[in-house]
Amino acid sequence: MRSFILGCLAVIALSGAATAQDVMAIYDARLDPHDLVNSGGQPLGSVCAAVQQDRANYHRFKKRGEVDDADPIFADKTMRARIAGSCRIMPGHEHLREAVFSGVGYGIIVRVQVLNDAGTLQILVSERAG
Repeated sequence: MRSFILGCLAVIALSGAATAQDVMAIYDARLDPHDLVNSGGQPLGSVCAAVQQDRANYHRFKKRGEVDDADPIFADKTMRARIAGSCRIMPGHEHLREAVFSGVGYGIIVRVQVLNDAGTLQILVSERAG
């Protein structure tokens, strides 16, 4: 019985640690044509790269769309450099790549959630509703 209780406590402790995420920022951004190429004019190939370029445009180059929100994290160049390796598209939003790069829509608006997941930066991208 004692081992059963200790096992249950371990499962509860581990499940709490596995889901512990601190929200560092949530912001919206419109991925405009200037966000789809790097600073040298070369086309980007992923939504996460476009999010990274959007933040460079926002903070470094002061190219800000009226929908682009501020964020408290990516003014720092080293933090922007971490976007590509920490970013993923949220489940159910896999259509974003085609929507962003097809040229059909002008400037898809994305919602970006920046999380601290037990000391690991995690960036989740989805299409903003509405």
